[in-house]
Amino acid sequence: MTSRTNRVKAPGIWEDVQIGDAVVLTRNGHTEYSGEVDTKTMDGETVWVKTPVGGRRLFHVSDGFELTGRQP
Repeated sequence: MTSRTNRVKAPGIWEDVQIGDAVVLTRNGHTEYSGEVDTKTMDGETVWVKTPVGGRRLFHVSDGFELTGRQP
C-alpha cells in the first residue's frame, strides 16, 4: 500500500492493505493510531496494527476508522 487513501470495491472493507504496510487510522479527522499491519482477516474487514514499541491493536471496518497508508 502506498501513501494514498485505501480505495476498495466494497465500502468499508480494507482488502487492499497488506501485512507489513505502514498505516494511519483516523476518525473524525483526527489520527488515533498508526503503525504497521501485523495481520488481517481474509475478508479484509479486520486488521491488527502494531506500533514500533510493541503495542498491538485490532480494528474492524465497523469501528468508524479511515485506514490510509503512510510513508514508513
